Amino acid sequence: MKVSVLDQTQLLEGISAEEGFAQSVELAKHVDKLGYHRYWLSEHHSTDVLAGSSPEILASYLLANTEKIKVGSGGIMLPHYSSYKVAENFKVMSALASGRVDLGVGRAPGGHHLSTMALQGERHRNVDIFPEQVDQVLEYLQDKLPDTHQLRGLLATPVIEKKPDLWILGTSNSSALLAAEKGLPYAFAQFINYQPEGMEQAIELYVDNFKPSSYLDSPQVLVTMKIIVADTDEEAEKIAESALRFNFYLHRGHLTRLVEPEKALSHVLNPSDKREIEAVKETYLIGSKETIAQKIKDLTTKLPIDELMAITPIYDFEKRKRSFTLLKEAVTK
Repeated sequence: MKVSVLDQTQLLEGISAEEGFAQSVELAKHVDKLGYHRYWLSEHHSTDVLAGSSPEILASYLLANTEKIKVGSGGIMLPHYSSYKVAENFKVMSALASGRVDLGVGRAPGGHHLSTMALQGERHRNVDIFPEQVDQVLEYLQDKLPDTHQLRGLLATPVIEKKPDLWILGTSNSSALLAAEKGLPYAFAQFINYQPEGMEQAIELYVDNFKPSSYLDSPQVLVTMKIIVADTDEEAEKIAESALRFNFYLHRGHLTRLVEPEKALSHVLNPSDKREIEAVKETYLIGSKETIAQKIKDLTTKLPIDELMAITPIYDFEKRKRSFTLLKEAVTK
């Protein structure tokens, strides 16, 4: 099974954005050497917790600092932008790092209403145009505007031999059906939608309704989950507490930086809050290499997953790197 990384450039308590990006560079180099397949960057705005406001710029830098791993967006929030400019940005990257560039696109805002207003200005768009924008990006990437297109004759430059791979990102049945209709690979964000049966339904709809296209012959499914691996189950449970605290406050409408696990859940005292934490923990993959290997086997036996992408919010950076080392060993057992 292919294994990959989603990096939200999530900042730790007490560090700067500059230090956070330096960790992203070091982590990308680390997983590149380990043989990971992809390294994707997310897009978030107007928060001092998630630093990745421009995944295409960070992706370009990481491409220049790695050797083999595919790098891209997970994803570009397409309704904010010109499809033409998105296509040109990623064609430039592909010209610089041929065969290593992914363009994952989604329809979520990646922030609140103020950042949406700032990004779109007076051009405020409805997310309902997302399917149309996907078509536009594909046309620009393939240098094939229809003869009936109002901009026929327009080129998205540079004209390149190897195009970036376009992925549909989503958390719902509608995104699954869109990817199936377009004949494109589908990335399901289980770490966002971990409702019971949500992932199962979306993947089933995608696979059952997939239409082969010039881009893809058969369904291709990637699932992104929060995965935390350590040398023992007990250590993994402990270092996961930083991420669980993040979820605890996220459910209450607050984004918080990662804090050290020793104090992450010290304030969670009443029984209902503890039950909430335990319920969220069940949506993660947490454990030793052996435990994670079994959990992945159970997951892939149940669902047609081609690739597992890990988001690993661990406070201690060396333990975060260790988690990715162990995860790679777990999937290759």
